[in-house]
Amino acid sequence: MSDRAEKRRVLTEEDLTFIVEQLSIFDAYPGVVPWNRAELWAAVMDLHMTAKTRADREAFAELVGALRVLDVLERHFLRK
Repeated sequence: MSDRAEKRRVLTEEDLTFIVEQLSIFDAYPGVVPWNRAELWAAVMDLHMTAKTRADREAFAELVGALRVLDVLERHFLRK
């Protein structure tokens, strides 16, 4: 193995759960414990479908941004 592969940091599902728990933006949404990507995305998409105000749409945009970051963490650093 190369030095780079040996130094690569990895995350566990417990790590991702902890990260999501620390983000207050997800407090109102299920699927955090244990980390469940599909449930979080479903809850956020439900917000999009029921958004009636500008604040709801802004909250949706913020949640999507946070989920995209979490998806990158999962894709690149989660131990499979």
